[in-house]
Amino acid sequence: MQEYPSAVPLSEQTRFRRVLARVNPASIEQLDYRRERQVYLLTNGTRTIGQIAGLLGIAPVEVARMMKRLIEQEYVEFVSFDEFEVRRTR
Repeated sequence: MQEYPSAVPLSEQTRFRRVLARVNPASIEQLDYRRERQVYLLTNGTRTIGQIAGLLGIAPVEVARMMKRLIEQEYVEFVSFDEFEVRRTR
């Protein structure tokens, strides 16, 4: 499991991506809440917490709480800013 780096503050600009080994319909159905499933499905490595919150019409702090649960369940992993910039410029 990839740990979320505690030295990096969680913000509206933080990005996560789905762990591909865990992406399947059964995994999605195991998520407890409808909103959590929506957050999971919108997580793609390019959208920020703030963007996901805007798409769902909820507060970024709520998305951050759901991301924390998704990290604990190993459904998503942190995307560093450097990694995002490298992918974006390709």
